[in-house]
Amino acid sequence: MTSFGKKTVRNLICALYASPILFGSVYAMADEAPAGGVIAAPAVDAPAAEPAEPTSPHSLTFNLGLYSNYMFRGVALSDGPALQGGADYAHSSGFYAGTWFSNIDKNFTGHGDGFSGGNKIEIDIYGGYAHTFENGFGINLMGNYYWYPDREKSATYLETGVSDGRRQDSFEASIGLSYEFLTYTYYNVLTNYYGAAASGTNNGKKNTKNADYHELKMTHKLPGDLSIMAKVGYQNTKNLTGDQGDYAIGISRDFSLPTASGKPIEGFNAGAVFTNTFAVQDEAYYETSDGRDTNDATITFLHQAYLVVKAAC
Repeated sequence: MTSFGKKTVRNLICALYASPILFGSVYAMADEAPAGGVIAAPAVDAPAAEPAEPTSPHSLTFNLGLYSNYMFRGVALSDGPALQGGADYAHSSGFYAGTWFSNIDKNFTGHGDGFSGGNKIEIDIYGGYAHTFENGFGINLMGNYYWYPDREKSATYLETGVSDGRRQDSFEASIGLSYEFLTYTYYNVLTNYYGAAASGTNNGKKNTKNADYHELKMTHKLPGDLSIMAKVGYQNTKNLTGDQGDYAIGISRDFSLPTASGKPIEGFNAGAVFTNTFAVQDEAYYETSDGRDTNDATITFLHQAYLVVKAAC
């Protein structure tokens, strides 16, 4: 389960060249000699403290990961390893934007109802607002555009076999509510589900808008830079037969790489996630055009690196 993905260089870089100015010590002489005619040594004030560097309201984060599979809501969208990465901008006010990419299986046509349909890459472009209140409750509002730059179109309607010709780009809105280590997120596709349509009215066609997904997720930090994750979700494919539930459990660890200088390179993460599905409405819905079953129980291994850059003007 994901990023961002949903910028000007000047605003992000210009403050990197600004540095605080150090001030020398200030000396104060006694106004008068003390009794006994002995002149006191000059009083020396402590050096002025170096001004604190202002905290930037902007942050820019990059990530790149190698995964043994691209798992999306219980479904393996890549037939083998997936290279995934992205860039995320965040402002201290809570607004954020980003983009994310992954390779996908071009044969995953979802039994002719859309999905990759010949596309080999997915790019997400997203943005939103997130805030955590003092009482521990949080909210996250996001819009995510799924873009398939190969511009391949949905193969056929699921039930009629009539070519649709729609591109598979989709737009999804979500709202997430969190407290401590628990997060519930509701997703709703405001366009046709990956360009798919189903038989029905309107000349044998009806749209698949408002397909939705419910997800309840738990994350928890453990000693030794370990983290555990568990989630359960349910997908409702509007006017299609792809309804199913999924669950996943995973563990990961942050680590650094040693260097000859003795200063380690921070920002690495590795782990594994076990994913499975349940209450599948139609097994054939999740078969690829070359016969691969995409929603079997799967263990996904990940090795991910993060790079964080912060700047302010």
